[in-house]
Amino acid sequence: EGNFVPREFEISFQSALDPYSLAKVFAGYHVPGGEILPFGEHAEEPADPGAPEEEGHGPGGEFAVEEAYLQWRGLPGGFNVHLGRFRQNFGQLNRWHPHALPGQSYPLPYLAFFGEEGLAQSGVGAHWLVPVTGFGTWELWTELTASGNESLFGEASSLSALGRVNAFWDLSRSTYFELGASAITGPGMAGADDFATRVIGADFTLSWRPPERGRYREATLRGGVVRGELAPEGLDPGAAFGAFANAEYRLDRRWILGGRFEYTENPLDPSESSWLVAPTLTWWQSEWVRLRLEYDYLDRPDGPLRLLVLQTTFAMGPHKHETY
Repeated sequence: EGNFVPREFEISFQSALDPYSLAKVFAGYHVPGGEILPFGEHAEEPADPGAPEEEGHGPGGEFAVEEAYLQWRGLPGGFNVHLGRFRQNFGQLNRWHPHALPGQSYPLPYLAFFGEEGLAQSGVGAHWLVPVTGFGTWELWTELTASGNESLFGEASSLSALGRVNAFWDLSRSTYFELGASAITGPGMAGADDFATRVIGADFTLSWRPPERGRYREATLRGGVVRGELAPEGLDPGAAFGAFANAEYRLDRRWILGGRFEYTENPLDPSESSWLVAPTLTWWQSEWVRLRLEYDYLDRPDGPLRLLVLQTTFAMGPHKHETY
């Protein structure tokens, strides 16, 4: 009962407004069911499709604007600026929408610190392509946002600040390596404007794809670590740590074998921890239709969780060669 879940339907609008700016809007309808969460409630039962609608909700689900922002590109000095609501540049995977992830969910450390939907807030951000040559490609991001993530900041809504640096190197014609570091700070959950909440992270990607056989052979290894201190009202839990790694290998044009291992401590009680092992097998029917079989074993404080998930993803309209 309740084994079939239409988890999310997403509509995206992207348009160049003029030679200098473009707009992106992503709206989604989300139905709970089958999620994995490291602490608290897990794998919620799907909501009753016949349940009465609530304000802002459809029967059994919720509609939300996930991102809506304006972007100015090609500004002097190599800068880009974005303004609105956007997924923030903490690590690499937080920018990705759920359908583009290498598994059915964000990594456990991201779920523990940022919540099920990841880190998305409203504000302004800037990106700078650092003008260096001969030592890879370097990028910097800085973002100032209203603190709207309840997992990080509770009910506080004052300013939070994020920074990220990312470096990219071509190691050969077929191999590249990417390394990044991120940090975000903001108010404590009690609402104090003291930047008591602090989370830092590092991530890497190593990818191999031979140019002459790129459609048939490819291997990718991603990983990262997260360390953070939250400031819940009346508590001082100390710092919590998390780490994750995932690998994918393309067997041929359509089949991809993958797996991930993830570990995280509870930011509200670092004495609690959870870990996840999840092998995956993906079949691309075409560029527009993908099926993925995933087995999740989640070891958590209140007992293990085992899930077998067959995920179907499809896209309509012009194909966008990006992960979000």
